[in-house]
Amino acid sequence: MDIRYSAVSHDGGAQLEEQASRSIFWELPAGTHPDDPEFDKQMWMQSVLYRWGICGYTAYVATGDAGSVERPAATVFFAPSGYFPGAAALPSGPASSDAVLISTVFVDQPYMGLYLEHSLIETVLTEAERRGVKAVEAFGRNDSGEAMDMYIPEGYHGWEERPEGADDALEAAPVLSADILKQEGFYVIGPHRRFPRYRKDLNAGSNLFSAFGEDAHETLNDRGPLSTVLGGGR
Repeated sequence: MDIRYSAVSHDGGAQLEEQASRSIFWELPAGTHPDDPEFDKQMWMQSVLYRWGICGYTAYVATGDAGSVERPAATVFFAPSGYFPGAAALPSGPASSDAVLISTVFVDQPYMGLYLEHSLIETVLTEAERRGVKAVEAFGRNDSGEAMDMYIPEGYHGWEERPEGADDALEAAPVLSADILKQEGFYVIGPHRRFPRYRKDLNAGSNLFSAFGEDAHETLNDRGPLSTVLGGGR
């Protein structure tokens, strides 16, 4: 199976995993009910790309067979927390002003178990470090411990099916498994029983992709170094 990673661009929705293209929990204030979430997501993405720069990556998966079609299997979004007004609903916030926030990683269910969450988070860590960001933060979801139907990919714990129309909006929100963040070396900075906030401070050589040469990472993103870190309009 072939996996390719690419930064999202102004070309839009074709580069996003399907659920990622219409989820607006993070991008709009809590309680907002838009008529066209795909349009709002595109507007958010285009605004952040123009004002701040690269704000997401997609992992494309193909079988490797001749004639196989490459599919967007997973997408991650990240930006300074001011670009994620929905994060105000998380009880362990707000995110630190010196950090970039990962909202979540959307993975199409047939591709669960490929550890795309991990590889996309590591790609974000490399991009943040390249841009001089001090740290990356993310909100995690701990296992509720309640008896319920759960699908747990190999090696993961705490990933739960999120029912549509749940009474508690947070229970249906796209929040990363806390276990995934702990496996990536994040530590708790905002304690909470169910939705803690995690942080990872960035240093040279701190993640898998840091072994890549700078020229290789520039080729991946097809752009030069950025002069600002947390700048841009809020």
